[in-house]
Amino acid sequence: MTDLLYDLVEEQNIDLLFLAECNLKPGDVLRKLNRSNNAFYFCAGINCDKIQIYTRFKDSLLGLLSETRRITARDLYSPVLNNSITLLCLHLPSKVNWTGDDQAAYLLGVKSFIDSVESLVGHKRTVVFGDFNMHPFEHGLVQNTGFHTTMEKAIAKRLSRKVDGIDYDFFYNPMWSFLGDLGRGEVSGTHYYSPAKPISYHWNLFDQVIMRPELIDYFDDDYLDIITAIKGTRLLTKAGIIDAKHFSDHLPIKFAYKL
Repeated sequence: MTDLLYDLVEEQNIDLLFLAECNLKPGDVLRKLNRSNNAFYFCAGINCDKIQIYTRFKDSLLGLLSETRRITARDLYSPVLNNSITLLCLHLPSKVNWTGDDQAAYLLGVKSFIDSVESLVGHKRTVVFGDFNMHPFEHGLVQNTGFHTTMEKAIAKRLSRKVDGIDYDFFYNPMWSFLGDLGRGEVSGTHYYSPAKPISYHWNLFDQVIMRPELIDYFDDDYLDIITAIKGTRLLTKAGIIDAKHFSDHLPIKFAYKL
């Protein structure tokens, strides 16, 4: 798996690599990533045991702002903006044990965490990404007391909307564009599960990136994708579903900002 990570980083020219629920040892990953040069650093956390971070930037340039067991918030300086942005990576509870209502209720605490980080840094140049374990259309993602996402840039650029007289800030979610055969990319999700139950989405778009309106114009729309092959190694079976026996049961996503 570390060889595949090296190929992914090299092929996509990755600057920041975030791994959720990864059992690989950071030392082993670093040795593979740096086998041709010494470009990558490991960013250690304090409380977050769900996420590993590897970066071409010195770890001192990716400052730790705040953490929980499932969320890490980092500060990254942008020369283009002449200012910092906040990168917030997360791995939220799975549907294996939690209902959609449970997940939506849990997001009250996540929203409070994001609000506290934005208050700490004094701006809303925030990107949130990782394994949400929810679809873009679920209550937790769209409700005003959750992430309050919208699928359209024009709506997000209104910055906020009122619900019962209170303003709630938007996040923009570009991941809606992958849903269905006519959507972008080769697949409609990052996780495949097709149970013999009355309701099944088959493809589940759990891994996402969302952003505050302040960063929409810097987002590289063309680069966004769900990765299905790495240097010729297919992550899908011949049937076109995720090859979870040989790789992860989630496909990686890639995204970029012009910063």
